Amino acid sequence: MARPTRRALVPLAALLAAACAKRYPVQGIVVRPNPAAGTALIAHRAIPGYMPAMAMEFRARRAQDLTALRPGTRVSFTLRKGLAERVQVLSDAFDAAEVDLSQAPPKPAIGAPIADFTLTTHRGAPLALASLRGRWVAVNFIYTRCPLPEVCPRLTATFAALQRRFRDAPVSFLSITLDPRYDTPAILAEYARRTAAGANWHFLTGAPDELARVARSFGLWSWVEEGVIVHNSTTALIAPDGRLAALIEGSSFALEEIDGLLRYSLTPP
Repeated sequence: MARPTRRALVPLAALLAAACAKRYPVQGIVVRPNPAAGTALIAHRAIPGYMPAMAMEFRARRAQDLTALRPGTRVSFTLRKGLAERVQVLSDAFDAAEVDLSQAPPKPAIGAPIADFTLTTHRGAPLALASLRGRWVAVNFIYTRCPLPEVCPRLTATFAALQRRFRDAPVSFLSITLDPRYDTPAILAEYARRTAAGANWHFLTGAPDELARVARSFGLWSWVEEGVIVHNSTTALIAPDGRLAALIEGSSFALEEIDGLLRYSLTPP
């Protein structure tokens, strides 16, 4: 095989440098700033050529750029090499009809009892959380039309692998939709079929107000922007006594992390 010449390498290096130096303008609303960590959770508009509208944690190139941010602050910044720079406050006001930041509730405390709820499964039957007492219960929030591979589809794939591994264990998996107007039991049934859901995995829907209440009880919020449901990602593990045992934020955790957590939880003390 012929070795690449130096002349061929120079344009390639230039292209790579140009790609790394590419800048993306971003505008959004601050949901939860964390200046101490140099990050902020921001619900942003679609970033052309990069990603659709969603909410994600951004790290600032300079942590001091985040000190003026408050929940509800409108900001603009430049995203370069995965870092936010040139952060500018556009306004401290926002249209409450557009985004209700009260939907960003505090996270439930580990060890706190989870309030009971009853929703409808993809099999068309009611299911109460209380009916699963005595079992470990893993809960996540998804919707079937989610366009982001690294969010809902990834969460679903993780549960698909876990429910196969723990098919014979006292563990139930609940995937609760954030899009009840579209995700009817019939739609969820087809989604469950495609993911090979077993008897211990339930896809749940219900009245929008009830689903919103359930989501908030797990510290989850969502709203619709530019046709996409913007939401944070939370996976909860509920102990057999109905108390919260663990809360995993985000969708980028490794399968083996939650697998290990479940195996540890199922091991007798």
